[in-house]
Amino acid sequence: MLYHFAITPDAFEPAAIPANSRDAVVLVELLRGIADNGLLANLQAGAWHSTVKTQYDVDACSPDVRDKLRACLNLIHDRRRLIRHPAGTERPNEDDFRWLHWAMERHRSDPKYPFKGIVATSTYIELSEIQDAALVPLPCVFDHPCWQDRPKSIRLPKTEVKLKSALIPLLRYAERVTLIDPYMTCRKDRFFNTVQQCAELLGKHDGHRQRGLIQIHAGDPLADGDDAHKERSRERLDRWEQELKPVITQWKHKFEVTLWKNRDKTFHDRYIITDQCGISVPGGLDFGDDPARANLTSWSWLEPSIIEDILLREFNTSKSPYQKLDSRKFT
Repeated sequence: MLYHFAITPDAFEPAAIPANSRDAVVLVELLRGIADNGLLANLQAGAWHSTVKTQYDVDACSPDVRDKLRACLNLIHDRRRLIRHPAGTERPNEDDFRWLHWAMERHRSDPKYPFKGIVATSTYIELSEIQDAALVPLPCVFDHPCWQDRPKSIRLPKTEVKLKSALIPLLRYAERVTLIDPYMTCRKDRFFNTVQQCAELLGKHDGHRQRGLIQIHAGDPLADGDDAHKERSRERLDRWEQELKPVITQWKHKFEVTLWKNRDKTFHDRYIITDQCGISVPGGLDFGDDPARANLTSWSWLEPSIIEDILLREFNTSKSPYQKLDSRKFT
């Protein structure tokens, strides 16, 4: 649901995108689509971004095209979707195809999470003589399977294997994930295993792992459906602290758990929200390990305005329709 693309800098050269040309229109729409539900590779330790900015900022580039490209890339950056990748193997500046080689290196270095597509001008791909199904000529990108196959919703069995597969693209480049489920509890493995999966996957990419923050919004523990688990908020947070200690020791993330009670509105909706995107998970965040007993659930993409409303209104103490019971941070 969050798709990783690379675009080689030749697509941004003024000669390749004159004003009102088809390639200019395609490039702008491609970037708008990536800003919607994609990631964009900032190759060669971030040198990609400075290179393309230099190219389209020159006077030879049409102001109309330049402004649209700048707006698109700023939006991708603001949504934390411009992904910095490590530098590739050393290549001389006169190597005209070094960017394509660097993109292919990243693509092939991670077979479990390759690029959805590597977009370049038709001439650049043809002259490089590199053969790979991931290479997509810019003029053909919207008709290519890599672009056509970008669903904004998925349906999956509620098993840990499927959960992990769905979480990987959402969490690998994120620094924060918020789990929202009124029934979320550390007392049931089907819920707590989801927390552990998030801790394992958050920030894990390109051979290293970055520490992050996992926030949990759960319901009133006195309303727990299991009578044996009913307890006061302080007792539930004590339990969270106990259960999270080994998880924090292993993965080094910070945690924050907040408990809410129904007030003006019933706490019902469930979400997974990162600092890059958000997903509606109405079937809940409880996943098991028995495929034979797993129900199907659906995940749906959330627009940025909806994510903002959820976080800034529903789970903001001063505005929330729910009553905040207690919260605690764990490090």
